[in-house]
Amino acid sequence: MTETERLNGPENMEQPGEQGGPGMRGKPGKPGKRKKLTLGRIFLIIFLLGLAVYHVGTIAQMFTSFEARVSSRISLEDITSIEITRSLPETADDVVVTVTDPAEIAGIMNAFAGVKLRSSYASHDFTRSYWIHIDVNKYYRFSIRVDDAKYISISDSSRRDKYSSGSFKIINDYDIGSIDRLFP
Repeated sequence: MTETERLNGPENMEQPGEQGGPGMRGKPGKPGKRKKLTLGRIFLIIFLLGLAVYHVGTIAQMFTSFEARVSSRISLEDITSIEITRSLPETADDVVVTVTDPAEIAGIMNAFAGVKLRSSYASHDFTRSYWIHIDVNKYYRFSIRVDDAKYISISDSSRRDKYSSGSFKIINDYDIGSIDRLFP
C-alpha cells in the first residue's frame, strides 16, 4: 500500500484520467452535466420572465386605432351631434361649427375609420387644431383634439379607467378634409 492510500483510504484515490483531487465526486469537467437549480436561480428566472411579459404587454398597448378607442364604443346612429371648434395659433378667434345632419356625421366618423394610433406624449407645434365634441343620445360623450392631422387626444367621459383618455400620434395617412370643408 502506498503512503497516499494509507492516509486517504483507497476509495479517495484519484483514478487515472479523473479531474480534481481526492474526495471529489463525479467528473466536474464532463460536458452535458446540468447544474442544480437553486431557489435564487428559480426566482431570477421568474422575475426575468415577468419583466419580459410586462414589456411585451406595454409595447402591445402602445398601438391602437380610432376604431378601438371611439367607433367600437358607440353606434353611428346614436350620435346626435358633433361640435367642432377650429383653433389657429395666429388668430385669437375660434370658429365653432355644429353638425347634426346624419350624413355629415357619418362622413366625419368614416374619415377616422382607418386611423392607426401610437401612444405619444411629446409636445409639438401645430398650425391648426380641431376640438371635436361628440354627443351620443343628446349627452356629451367624447372629446377629441386633432392637431395638424398628426396628433390626436381622445377622452371618453363615460369611462373611469386607464382607457378613458389618451394622447396619440397618427401613424398612417389621415385626410382631415372632412373637417376642413366645414369651415369657410
